[in-house]
Amino acid sequence: MNKDFLLFESELRNAFASADAQQGFVDALAGRLRTNSATAKSAHRPNMRLRPSWVVILSVIALLIASILFIGPDKVYAEFLKLLGYIPGIGIVDQAQSVRVLSEPVRVTRDGVVLSVNQALLTSSGTQIEYGVSGVPLSAYPRQEAIAGCMDQEYILLPDGTRISSHDPIPLDVDSVTFVVPCIFNTLPDTVPTDWRIPLTFIPLPSDTTVFPVQELTSSPMPSALATQEPISQTSAPFEFDKVVTTEDGYILIGWFRSHLAENQQLQVSGVQYLDSNKNVVRIDYPQDIDLSSSGMPLGMGDSIWAIQFKTSDVAFPLTIRYTGKIFTRVETAPLEFEFDAGLDPKPGQEWTINHDFTVAGSTFRLVSIRATDSGYSFQFESEPELEGVDIQVEGYQPVGGGGGPQTRSLDFETIPTGKLKLIFSNFYQFTKNETWEGTWQPDPLPALQPTSSSTSSTCVDVHNYAALPSLPDGLDGWMLLTQLDPERSLILQSMDGKEIKLAIPQTGRGSMSPDGTQIAYPDETGTVIVDIATGKTFTLPGSGGIDWSPDGKFIATVNTTAGYGIFLNALDGSSTRQLTNLGYEAIAGWSPDSSTLYYAIPDAGGKGFMLRAMDIKTGRSRDLFVLENSSGKGPFAAVSPDGAWVAYRAKDNSSLYLKGMDGSPARLLLDRPATAISGIVWEKDSHLIGVSLITPETSDGEIILVQFENCETYKLTGLHGELDGIYIP
Repeated sequence: MNKDFLLFESELRNAFASADAQQGFVDALAGRLRTNSATAKSAHRPNMRLRPSWVVILSVIALLIASILFIGPDKVYAEFLKLLGYIPGIGIVDQAQSVRVLSEPVRVTRDGVVLSVNQALLTSSGTQIEYGVSGVPLSAYPRQEAIAGCMDQEYILLPDGTRISSHDPIPLDVDSVTFVVPCIFNTLPDTVPTDWRIPLTFIPLPSDTTVFPVQELTSSPMPSALATQEPISQTSAPFEFDKVVTTEDGYILIGWFRSHLAENQQLQVSGVQYLDSNKNVVRIDYPQDIDLSSSGMPLGMGDSIWAIQFKTSDVAFPLTIRYTGKIFTRVETAPLEFEFDAGLDPKPGQEWTINHDFTVAGSTFRLVSIRATDSGYSFQFESEPELEGVDIQVEGYQPVGGGGGPQTRSLDFETIPTGKLKLIFSNFYQFTKNETWEGTWQPDPLPALQPTSSSTSSTCVDVHNYAALPSLPDGLDGWMLLTQLDPERSLILQSMDGKEIKLAIPQTGRGSMSPDGTQIAYPDETGTVIVDIATGKTFTLPGSGGIDWSPDGKFIATVNTTAGYGIFLNALDGSSTRQLTNLGYEAIAGWSPDSSTLYYAIPDAGGKGFMLRAMDIKTGRSRDLFVLENSSGKGPFAAVSPDGAWVAYRAKDNSSLYLKGMDGSPARLLLDRPATAISGIVWEKDSHLIGVSLITPETSDGEIILVQFENCETYKLTGLHGELDGIYIP
């Protein structure tokens, strides 16, 4: 007999033996049985006979139900939950089932495109296969929402040729299959390889696998065969804590947020905070291996399910979760109409200034402008008080896609509407009030470990010592290139003490400073503008994104994210422009000291971070160096030191910084989440100081620090704010 079943049976027997039925339950049950018996005597019963096999089955079911009722459904459910465990990287599994995993990751490369099957989880109820793709150029994807790429689903081929869904259970006697990916999702025909066939081998879950217990927190009893006499009351608490996993250094907490909105209301969440009893912000991670879609709990308007992970050492319990948001209430009003003439041949980028006002339940709704796009139109509007949820239709035309934000909407069509068009506005929700919701949780029993500084000998700055960092002392002269965010995006060259601004360029993107500190490059509509700091003279080169100077000052590398995707190399004298790559999402990380090698990072198919690549600019050949482990999925801001010895990059949590040797040695945690997020990482030319711009709860437009990584000497540049783009110290 199956060992797991025997263990489960033993658990149930222990549960059965340890509880007596409560007298109130017995009395209520007896009353119901008497009532049911009296009713049953007067009912006509047809003459039916069951087969012996059905008699046995129903007897077992009846015995099971009776046993559950006898010991209490809550306790049976609790015993069942003891079989659930959390496996890092895999998620929550039922340990009573046979669990199999991938024997090892499988990585296949075709024409520069990498497909990596990283994990698999096989149980008797289903299969989960996790894979990643990298190296697909942006040109392989549709540029318009009206055009769809390949949507064919993955599937599994068993050894006998049987085809099953990639989510179906795989028979226990099958250890090897072929995982088939017909196409890379949403890619256009004839752009990247198709018909990927990946051989996979599975093994039982290794006995030394770390499995953390899952504890149920909410009351979730198994369904009872007898209805309760009293209605179940609905709680008005905004937070429900469902499960908790105790890990090696902290907890994973799973729960629901319930806003309890009326049917005619909507919620716009504007902020989420996690605070401990000392009102300190708790550093939170969001585990990606927790499957929240299988919770089975109904969600109402504005509700959400969440999972958070944190360290015990970071929290003085209880933990407080605070949501803030805006509530909007539906306005009962007739649709609004507006006509405008788009002409017979509207061009992408063409814009009409409208500034037409409507009145909606006392609010002023202004249609500010309409702009033609490649496949439709975008609409900008304003409202006071604020309106949300606005639907826009073009009468007589069915959109195939669209989007928008708080004050914008866009519509895409197979064929762009032309001529005189009637716009219909409906579904208005009016701002009602700001609201705050809070919930608190703490483990039982409380852990003995109290919050302490998590800094080690290798970590220079964390949340505990950041506030006490000293200001930059007098005597260190130099300049910082910053992108200021408030009140508008502008590029400035400012002294380190903040007292002097040498150059200011309004309404531009992020820039870059030449190695000798004499020139600045920044993007505009025409390309990359080069400005001489001393004279103010400018000239323009092609390309306009991800600007990075070669150490010898002869070249600028840029990244094109539109037509003509990839990294382009421009000679400063204007003599040449070369395309080096073709992806369109490369992140330039720096150069080798001799200017012969360009470093850049792209997302890796293995799912562990960005891959750092090195390209010989003469031959155009790239090679993979190593994965920037635990790097940010949004963008690691990787920066190779001028001496070529180190690479600094933003961590997965977007607020920590790692320093890794270019020889591939393990990364060192240099900054351990001292702020909300990191927005820029720049080296000074001697490779001793790292400048970092940080977004903090107190300063959303950015604070600047300088870190001497060898001895952890760190200073705040209190007179500077913005995103850091460059450093020059004479």
